[in-house]
Amino acid sequence: MRRRSYEGEADVARLQRFNAESIAATGGCGYLHPGDIVHHLFYGNRHFDPVDLTTIWEDESGVAAWVLAHPKFRSYDIQVRHDLRGGGFEREVLEFADARIVEAMRANGVESDVIYGDAFRCDLVRVELLAEMGWKRDEDPPYIINRARITDIPKPEVPDGYTIRPVAGVKEAAAVAAVHQGAFPGANWTEEEYRTVMESPGYDPARELVAEAADGTFAAFAVTWYDELNRTGLMEAVGTHVDHRQVGLGRAIVRFAAHHMAAAGMEFATVANSESNAASSALYRSAGFEPWHVLDDYEKTIG
Repeated sequence: MRRRSYEGEADVARLQRFNAESIAATGGCGYLHPGDIVHHLFYGNRHFDPVDLTTIWEDESGVAAWVLAHPKFRSYDIQVRHDLRGGGFEREVLEFADARIVEAMRANGVESDVIYGDAFRCDLVRVELLAEMGWKRDEDPPYIINRARITDIPKPEVPDGYTIRPVAGVKEAAAVAAVHQGAFPGANWTEEEYRTVMESPGYDPARELVAEAADGTFAAFAVTWYDELNRTGLMEAVGTHVDHRQVGLGRAIVRFAAHHMAAAGMEFATVANSESNAASSALYRSAGFEPWHVLDDYEKTIG
């Protein structure tokens, strides 16, 4: 078994293929959508170098596992190949990840006596390992991955005064940053930061959809990602600017995004939300989605 750091763009495709194949083998239990890999690497960790945060294990069959540390969030992603789950190797990777996130936090001035993680409720092997290693399940509402067959999702009804279209490219980085910032005020997006995201491996402006108001400003957005192997699309992130809420834009752009995925060959669409967010839950139910997988949050006290 060889362990190494992230080595560049080819690793993005390599990890996405690994996750797609793992989803195909397990029905999605325990694995991030391939689009989440890009989202976590270059959105959530946009202030960090992926070389410093990403570790990959390989054997004669290819990728065996990978870990991505999230210093800002005091957490990490860990994915282990389905044929290696539940044994000594998975425990070894978890132990490495525990130590790695503490190291990354301290290197970046993040102080905490607790680290955080999650696990698919259906992944009984991971749940058991976490308990054995001192992790405690959080009692807060879980995270829900919702799924729909796209043919079951109604066609969008776009509110008067708005149109929905793909982003035209990096020339619209400022406008896209503004709608992201307006939807999630604490995110602190700048034009320069979003331009960097748009130029990162795996991003395609044709897969980021925006609702444009009559005055040309962007009012809502949905970033879409494709898993061609499993014919499943993901919407991450999705948001509506605070100045354009309560007019039906959220439902319209989610439905539009699903049918945009279908045109690219996707059969299913997925989108996630915290069960505590009643507005998001209602939005996705109204758009035709149903709960698919449940993820529980975990926490662990560190010395």
